[in-house]
Amino acid sequence: MSQGPAATVPPPPRVVDKLSLCVAPGKTCSPAASQLTGLSAAVLAAHGRQPFDTHLASLLQAFLQRQPQPWCLVAHNGDRYDFPLLQAELTLLGLTGALDGALCVDSIAALRALERAGGPGQCGSRASYSLGRVYARLYGQAPPDSHTAEGDVLALLSICQWRPQALLQWVDAHAKPFSSIKPMYGVKPAALTGTKPCPSAPLARVTQPNAGGGRPQALPPAKGPGAPCMEGLLAPLGLLAFLTLAVATLYGLSLATPGQ
Repeated sequence: MSQGPAATVPPPPRVVDKLSLCVAPGKTCSPAASQLTGLSAAVLAAHGRQPFDTHLASLLQAFLQRQPQPWCLVAHNGDRYDFPLLQAELTLLGLTGALDGALCVDSIAALRALERAGGPGQCGSRASYSLGRVYARLYGQAPPDSHTAEGDVLALLSICQWRPQALLQWVDAHAKPFSSIKPMYGVKPAALTGTKPCPSAPLARVTQPNAGGGRPQALPPAKGPGAPCMEGLLAPLGLLAFLTLAVATLYGLSLATPGQ
C-alpha cells in the first residue's frame, strides 16, 4: 500500500443494492460492544428487533437471488470471523445448504496479496490491516460512520476501489466455496434437536460475480442434545446487534473498469 500522498476517496458505484436490518443478539451485549456501536440488547428489544431466524435467512436468500450469480461474499477478516459465524447461524437453523454455490473471500488476504505484488515501498509485514487503518493509509482520513454496519461496508467498498482491476483478478483466482467454511461453533441444528436456536446475526457483506461452488461439509456433532451456544465466542458479539445485512455490489466496479 503506497506511502505517498493520500488518494481521493472514489465515489461509490451508482448501481448499489442494500438490505439493511437491525438484529437482536438474544443475549446481553458486552459494555465494550455497546459503547463501540451505540446499541444494546435493551435498545434493540425496546424497538422490537427480532433475532436471526429462518425468515431473515429466506430474506437474505431472496436478496442474493437478485444479484448477478454466482455470488462472492467479501468480508474483512471474514475467514476467521464472519464466514464461520454465518455458517454456524445457518446451521443452527438447519439451513446448511442455504448459500450453496456462493463463494467467499477475505479482503484482508486480498489486500496483503496486492501489497506484496506492489514491490518495494509498500507497507511492512507489521502494518495494521484493520478497516480503519487501511482506509486511513489510502485516503488520509478516518472512514465515515465507523462501527456502523453500512458505514463499514461502504468503507470496505472504497478500499476495494483502490486497485479494482487487480482486486477482481485476485478474487477470481482465490475465492473459495462458502460451503467449505466450517461453522464457528458445533451445535446441532434446531430441526434435529427440537431446541430453540441461540439467535445471533451475520455480518455485512459485499458481493461480486465469480465462478465456483460446492457442497456443505457435515456439522461436527454437539456434545449433547441441549448443548448451549458458546458464550465465550458470542460475548463480544453485541456487535451483531448493529450488523446490517448491507450488500454493495463489486459488480459495479467491474462494469466501471474497462477491460474487466
